[in-house]
Amino acid sequence: MEGFQDLFTNFDTQDSYAILAIMFVALLFGMLIGFLLRATRIRKLKKELKEEKKKLSDSLLQNETLLAQQAELEKKLKQAEYNLASYTDKLDELEKDKAKLLKDVYQVNQSLEEAQTNNRDYVSTIATLKDDMIKLKLENSQLAKEVEAEDQQVDNMAQMQSLYNATRQQLTTFESRLTHLDEENEVLKTELAQLKSAQEAAATVEVVEKPEPAILSFVDEPDTEPDPDSLTKMEKPVLNEKIIIEDHEQDDLTLINGIGPFIEKKLNDIGIYTYQQISEFDAKKIEQVTRDVAYFPGRIEKDDWVGQAKELANLKAKNPSALKKKTAHPTNTADLKIIEGIGPKIEQLLKDGGINNWQDLAEATLERLQEILTAAGERYRIHDPNTWSNQATLAAAGKWDELNQYQDELKGGRVVE
Repeated sequence: MEGFQDLFTNFDTQDSYAILAIMFVALLFGMLIGFLLRATRIRKLKKELKEEKKKLSDSLLQNETLLAQQAELEKKLKQAEYNLASYTDKLDELEKDKAKLLKDVYQVNQSLEEAQTNNRDYVSTIATLKDDMIKLKLENSQLAKEVEAEDQQVDNMAQMQSLYNATRQQLTTFESRLTHLDEENEVLKTELAQLKSAQEAAATVEVVEKPEPAILSFVDEPDTEPDPDSLTKMEKPVLNEKIIIEDHEQDDLTLINGIGPFIEKKLNDIGIYTYQQISEFDAKKIEQVTRDVAYFPGRIEKDDWVGQAKELANLKAKNPSALKKKTAHPTNTADLKIIEGIGPKIEQLLKDGGINNWQDLAEATLERLQEILTAAGERYRIHDPNTWSNQATLAAAGKWDELNQYQDELKGGRVVE
């Protein structure tokens, strides 16, 4: 302590000034080094701070990106949940449609079985008619021999000739019916794949008792209305067609679901022409009409002809012209089946022979038509083409009223004598 005091006591010496100078320089040097070290440290810290700020900015940006992605994923999740619910509903609908289709397939299979059963009935009927035809041919041959043996007995010969002609006419009729049944059988086979549910309608009406037309019919009739084209080739109740009746109002009965052109004509034949008549059917008249038109028992009630007829009658009362029956004429000139006596098979034979439309048929000679039928085989030779050209001429000229009148006078395409 004393030495230190002595140092300052003797501070005025030159050595003391030197020491102070050295110490001052050392202090400045130390401060400079400290400043330099501090500046370096500050720069390093600033650099680290900048890097941390950049990392923080990147982290914030990444966080915003992740939040946006999260929102998008949540949106997609909601959409997926909605789609899942929609797909579940669609799956339920598809299951219902599947069940409905299975039911429809079952019904179609039932209809197919019924049609096949009817087809077998037709085949059995055809076989029976063939047997009858063979028997008639044998009787015809025997009658011919008897006529030759009794050539000298004029009276007996005339009687036998008359019987021979009647038998021959009956044989021709049976052959014609057999041909028609063959054609109808082919049409039935084609339509088996296109079965539809029976048409709807029901009703009863006051009708005039009348015997059924003497046409070829079957008890096991298909549950659909027969093809009008093939029905026109069947025998027609000529006498009934020619009965003169008073003018009467006639509605378009085919607007009733379950009544087609064929059933409408059969209803007209027994005196039923209007919706009002059908709307007044009762149980007794329904039974009578079912019997007269050879319809299926219970179908008139099931198809509700009476209810439909009442609605149509009310509509007609409000607007008489709304339901007025319109006459439609064929427009397909290549449809040769409008000619009475020509069915689908004969139509194809004619077209194979170069007769493709009404005009071609109108210009064809009788010899040409007979040649085509003869070339097709024995079963087609029985057809009589005498009236075909005349019918085709009227059709080609658009004279439908005259054609209808002319066809009313024919029977199976032949002139009724």
